[in-house]
Amino acid sequence: MKNWIQLEQPVVYEVNSLQTVLKIPHFICSLLLQRGVNSLDKAKLFFRPELDSLYDPYLMKDMEKAVVRINNASSEKIMILGDYDVDGTTSTSMLYTYFSHRNFDLLYYIPDRYKEGYGVSTESINYAEENNIKLIITVDCGIKAVNQVEYANSKGINIIICDHHLPEKKVPKAYAVLNPKQKDCAYPFKDLCGCGIAYKLITAHNLKSENKLNIRSLLDFVALATVSDMMPLIDENRVMVFHGLKEINNNPRLGLRNFLKSNNKVDESNISFNIGPRINAAGRMKNGKIIVDLLVEEDPDKAMSLSNEVEFLNLKRRATEKDVFENVVEKIDHTKYSNIIYGQNLSTGVLGIVASRIIEQSYKPTIIITDFDEELLTGSVRSVSGFDVYNALAKCEKYLHQFGGHKFAAGLKIEKSKLNLFTKHFEKTVKEAVDGNMFKKKYKYDLEVSFSDLTADNVKIISRMSPFGLENKRPIFKTDNCTITDELKFVGKESQIVKSFIMDCSDTILPFISFSKKDELINLNSPFDILYTVNLNTFSGQESIELTIRELYIKK
Repeated sequence: MKNWIQLEQPVVYEVNSLQTVLKIPHFICSLLLQRGVNSLDKAKLFFRPELDSLYDPYLMKDMEKAVVRINNASSEKIMILGDYDVDGTTSTSMLYTYFSHRNFDLLYYIPDRYKEGYGVSTESINYAEENNIKLIITVDCGIKAVNQVEYANSKGINIIICDHHLPEKKVPKAYAVLNPKQKDCAYPFKDLCGCGIAYKLITAHNLKSENKLNIRSLLDFVALATVSDMMPLIDENRVMVFHGLKEINNNPRLGLRNFLKSNNKVDESNISFNIGPRINAAGRMKNGKIIVDLLVEEDPDKAMSLSNEVEFLNLKRRATEKDVFENVVEKIDHTKYSNIIYGQNLSTGVLGIVASRIIEQSYKPTIIITDFDEELLTGSVRSVSGFDVYNALAKCEKYLHQFGGHKFAAGLKIEKSKLNLFTKHFEKTVKEAVDGNMFKKKYKYDLEVSFSDLTADNVKIISRMSPFGLENKRPIFKTDNCTITDELKFVGKESQIVKSFIMDCSDTILPFISFSKKDELINLNSPFDILYTVNLNTFSGQESIELTIRELYIKK
């Protein structure tokens, strides 16, 4: 159990002080202090995020220029160009929806993952020229498109870039570049996703317009993108996701309704495991344009037909992912500090998902590579906690044809002849970074509690700490000396999910579910310790507490 690490605990007098003000249980005050909530005012904003707390969009560099240029395009045709993932397609859909209501002449373009690859392509610029476009707004891409922007400029096409990826030293000479990660951008929050930046553009435009539109209704797009892109759920992201989830639950967009079949309230986990993967499946298996078609569709019959096609693509994605995973999992070399696995003619659309699954088997930075064309290979990169994979790729840049992304995930292209050199150099880079020690997954938890603390009222307060995600994770608790009190039940397609009841030293019995510990739970006799999360199920109107076991340690 040495790899179970308790998070740093707040000072006792601070917990007592906050408890006096908030009048909620001591252990919940500890959770809040761990998240920087140390006063009544911060607690109010944390539990009831207000849209009025969002920053002035005109603090973002080039925002004024962008809004003026868009208004000058009232007699022109504008092309919105987005990436093919959730962030890119929702951004495109949101901008198209807003500016359509403003009666701009619009079309949208999503690059073909297999023919064009990521981002702004020569083909997209040529398409714009063929359609008499004079202004392109890119979303979730463009910050590295130096040559493509120059090409567009040569054809008299202006580009406004909305992107959240890290800029390089040379920034494209676009008409305007909206990216708070630029060193000379004074915008106070740097971790917006592409859709978040696009929403700031809409906000800025709406502020300067005579007839104001209800742009709150567009926050469902931002919620989908922010959660799916695994952005930190703090500051502005927390506010926008909080209200975006309200929009999804209270007035779901026509294109989303077929994905919301459950009677339960939609939360961030539904986006991560249900809606997001379906949206991504289209770009992985066919073309992301179908998602924009779906999200802007206003005819129920057409929306149903499109969502059925997306569902089919998702089923196809799952089957393809399974095939690719089985192809590469046997190639793991457990003696290495990194996983760099090449497979011939794999589906590039699922490489990122498979890389994440490989990390579950072998916890280290992972790159899955396959053929792109006759000369190039393409790969998806995923990292582990505490390791900046973008920085590692930057140190190997001389071996790469192209790369981009951030510290948790990236993509690359490499000449076939340089694969071996790159593999050796990347492995050396990783080994030096971890000082010769192999990666070992650590399991962090917030607090040790008794089941008797987990009353319905307390669990309701904990649930209101959502939306959960990066930098505001769902609290993980530790409880020792537990025993199972009832017969195990096995559910799911492969009977891998385990349900039963569990008791701790306080003699409190609670129901639990486990998605990954079937083998350990079977024939368990001795007391054991658990790490778990807790939530309040509201299925069919009935409230019930349920633990989700994340890890267990069996007493010897």
